[in-house]
Amino acid sequence: MEDTIGLLEEYFDKKKFRVTYKQQDYDIVLLKKDLIQGTSEINIFLDGVVQKLVKRDSRWSFDHGNDEELANDIWRVISLRYRIFN
Repeated sequence: MEDTIGLLEEYFDKKKFRVTYKQQDYDIVLLKKDLIQGTSEINIFLDGVVQKLVKRDSRWSFDHGNDEELANDIWRVISLRYRIFN
């Protein structure tokens, strides 16, 4: 497991975020260096697993389709940091 995390730290700029959702804290690492307005897909490292957030019909969700509210909360934190509002 540490080998995987070490590889991720090497290739990405390690933008770290923390989201509290349903009274549980999640640590998130953004796996994309540059975000721009109109982005419709991003990869994140969430609780030891690489996840993909996808924008569908102006709402964010995980590519596997579960926890749309968590995905939107994660996007809200990222968009506030990068000042992207779409």
